[in-house]
Amino acid sequence: MGNMDSLDLILTVAAFIVGIMLLTGHGDIFMKGGNADVRKKLYDEKKMAKGCGIALILIGVISAVDMFTTGLVFKIAYIVVLLIIIIGLLYFLRVKCKK
Repeated sequence: MGNMDSLDLILTVAAFIVGIMLLTGHGDIFMKGGNADVRKKLYDEKKMAKGCGIALILIGVISAVDMFTTGLVFKIAYIVVLLIIIIGLLYFLRVKCKK
């Protein structure tokens, strides 16, 4: 059944839950921290929440796939896809979410 362990499962489920909460507008608690006043002036927080939600769901999907795969090639592919998702999210936040 692959190398599924409890930490992988917990992280995957958490990514899905938080991602869905952010995507549906119920995850405001996860958007706290930092300088919120400046962020509210500079960024569209609804777009930020949706972008982060989609990114977390994608991370949950690739983490779920990673639980059932073994081998170095799959692990490298997992890391590459994870980096692409994070870079895509940063681009989205910096370019598409600015007011």
